[in-house]
Amino acid sequence: MPAPLFKRFAPPTPAVKKRSSPAPVPDVVAHASSPTHVPVTAAIVTSDPELIEETAALDTPKSIKKPKKRKRDIDAVEDQDDDVSKKHKSILSKFEKSSKLAEAKSQGVENEVPKGLEEKEELHDLEPMPQPAPVPEPEFEPTYSTLPAWLAQPTVVEASKTVPFSDLGVDPFYAKKLEKQGFNDALAVQTALLPMLHPGFDQHLGDICVSAKTGSGKTLAYLLPIIEALKHRTVPILSALVVVPSRQLVNQALQVAEELCAGTKIKVGTALGNVAFATEQKQLVKLRAQYDPRRAKELKEKASRQYQTGLVERGGLYDDLRGVPLDHIPQYDSGVDILICTPGRLVEHIENTIGFLLNAVRWLVIDEADQLLNQNFQGWTSVLMDALHGEAPVEFMNAQDRIRKRESDANSVWSIALPARRQLTKVILSATMEKDLTKLGTLKLKRPKLVVVQEEATESQSFGNEDNVFELPSTLEEFAVHVGDGSNKPLHLLYVLLNYVFPGPQPSSASSSDSSASESSDDEDPAARGARKTSLSQQNGRVLIFTKSTESASRLSHLLGLLKSFSSGAIKILIASDAASRGLDIPDITHVINYDLPTSITSYVHRVGRTARAGKRGQAWTLFTKTEAAWFLKQVTKGDSIKRGSKKVKRMEWKESTVTAEGRKKSYRAALKQLESAVTGSTEAE
Repeated sequence: MPAPLFKRFAPPTPAVKKRSSPAPVPDVVAHASSPTHVPVTAAIVTSDPELIEETAALDTPKSIKKPKKRKRDIDAVEDQDDDVSKKHKSILSKFEKSSKLAEAKSQGVENEVPKGLEEKEELHDLEPMPQPAPVPEPEFEPTYSTLPAWLAQPTVVEASKTVPFSDLGVDPFYAKKLEKQGFNDALAVQTALLPMLHPGFDQHLGDICVSAKTGSGKTLAYLLPIIEALKHRTVPILSALVVVPSRQLVNQALQVAEELCAGTKIKVGTALGNVAFATEQKQLVKLRAQYDPRRAKELKEKASRQYQTGLVERGGLYDDLRGVPLDHIPQYDSGVDILICTPGRLVEHIENTIGFLLNAVRWLVIDEADQLLNQNFQGWTSVLMDALHGEAPVEFMNAQDRIRKRESDANSVWSIALPARRQLTKVILSATMEKDLTKLGTLKLKRPKLVVVQEEATESQSFGNEDNVFELPSTLEEFAVHVGDGSNKPLHLLYVLLNYVFPGPQPSSASSSDSSASESSDDEDPAARGARKTSLSQQNGRVLIFTKSTESASRLSHLLGLLKSFSSGAIKILIASDAASRGLDIPDITHVINYDLPTSITSYVHRVGRTARAGKRGQAWTLFTKTEAAWFLKQVTKGDSIKRGSKKVKRMEWKESTVTAEGRKKSYRAALKQLESAVTGSTEAE
C-alpha cells in the first residue's frame, strides 16, 4: 500500500500517543495532479476521534488574554459613556425639535407652534457666585513688647489721688512747714515718690523714672525726701545733684529748696553761668590746708619733676601746694550739700574746677529729662556718668578711699570689712518721658522702676507701646482759631484777649463754630468804655503768649503796647518763646495763647502745661493759618499722641469783618507804622 501523500503543514504536529493497534493509513483527499486541486494547509484523513480532536486543537489559534480592568477604571469608563450618551441625547432631542419645527413651518403653520416645541430662553445675569459669610478677624493684640519690662509695665498712679503728708512718713517739722505754705495733702506724684525715696519698707533700692504731666508737683516730690535725709548735716558734702535745662528752672527749684532748708544747716548752691566762673568755683569748692608731712613730701617731688620736664599744670593741685604752709597739703571741701545746675555749666566744673568731685553724691535728679537727652549739651551724660561712677584721683582721695583702694589692689580679705561705697539713686523726671532705649542707656540706670501718673489707672497699657503718648490735665480747656493767611493775626489775638480772656462788659460778643460774631463798634459810649477798662484792670489772671522766637516776642510786645487797649498797662501779659515752656511755674497763669504754632507735639504739651497746674483750671488758645491747619488739626487735635480723656479741642470762628472793624484796623495800621519806625530807628513814622 503506497504511503499517504502530505501537501504541507503550517505548524509542526506534536507527537501522537502510540496505540496498541496500528492505526489505518489515512486516504489522500486530493492528489496534487488532480485538476480540482484546492490548496489547503494540511488535510489528514483518519478515523480516530481522539486524533481528530487533537489536530483541531492545534489548528485553532490561541486567544490573547486581555488585562483585567480595575473596578474604578470600569466605573470611570461607564461614567464617561453615560456623559457621552447624555450629550448625544440632548443633541438628538434638539435636532428632533428643530426638525419638527421646520416641518411645521414648511406646512404653513408659522404662528402656531406645536405644544412642547416652544424654545425656552435662558436668561443669565451678572450676579456673582454665592459666597460664604466673611469670618471676622480678631483684633491683633500682641503679647510681646520690644520695650523692657520696667518700661512696658509701669506702676500707675491716678492723678486724683491725694494723701496727707503725715500719712507718708514726712517729718513733722516739714509737715508743719508745708501746712503753713498751704500744702496739706500730697499730690499723686508725691504720694508715689516719697515712700520710694524714704528709708523703710517701701524704699526702692534702685533708680526711679517718673512720667507726670506738668504742674503735678514733681519738684517738691524729689527735694523733700533729700532734704529730710540731710537735715542733721553739719559739714557740707556734695550729696545731691539736680540737673535742669534752663536758668529759669534752676531759680525755680532753688526757691523751693531754700524754703524747705530754712532752719537747717543745709547749703544749696547753683551753677548756671549768671556769674563769673571763678566766683562759682570758690562757692562750690573750699580750699584749706591740712597737716600731712608724708604726702606733702610726695607732692613736692612730683611737682619738681614737672618743673624739670616743663609740663607744669596751671591752676592745679601743685599750684595750690605753693600757697599752703610747710608740711601741709591743700585739702578741698565742698561748699554746698545740694547743687542745682544746668548741664553745660556742670561739665565745665567737672573738667576745670580742682577738687570738684562727685564721689560722695547720693542722689542724682534729672528734671525735664526728655529735653536734656535730646539736646545732650557738650556730651554731658557721658562726662557726668564717668565722674559719678569712676574713681577719684589718688591726690583727692580721703583716708577711707585710699585704704579701700590699697586693700582692693592687694586682694586683701580686709577689704570686705570696709564700709560699703555710697548708694547712688537716680531720679529721672519728665512730663513727656522718653522711650528711646539708646538715650536712656546713657544714664546707666540700675534696677530702674517707672512711675506713671495718669487720669485713669486702667489706661496703663497705652504706655507699653513704642510711641510716645502725652496726657494733658483734665482741668484744661483747648480752643483753636483759624486766622486765614495770618495777615491779621494780631487783630485776632486782640479779639481773643478782649472777648474771651478778660471777661467783662464788652462792645461785642463772639460765638462758637456754628454761629458768627456780631459787629464791634468803635463808637461805643464813653461810660461803657470806662467800665470795660475798670473791669480789665481788676482781673487777677495772667496771660502767657508763646511766639516762635525772641524777635517775634519783642515785636508783638511792642505792637500790643501801642494799641489802645493795652496802653494803660493794666492787663498782665507775658510774651515769651519756647524757652519759657519747660517746667516754669508762674503763679496765676489762667490762659496760654499759642500766637505762633509750636514746632512739635512735645512743644505743644509743654506750652499748654503752663496753665491748669496743680488742679487749677486753665485755657489754651492756638492761632493757626491756612497752611498750618493740616498738621495742627491732624496731629494735635485729632492725633493719638495726646490724651484728653473725653474732651476735645473746640473750634472757634467769627467773621473777618468783626476782627478788622474800621476803627480797629486804623489803630492797627498806625501801630504797624510806629513799630516800623522803632525797628528802623527813624524819629517819625512814614
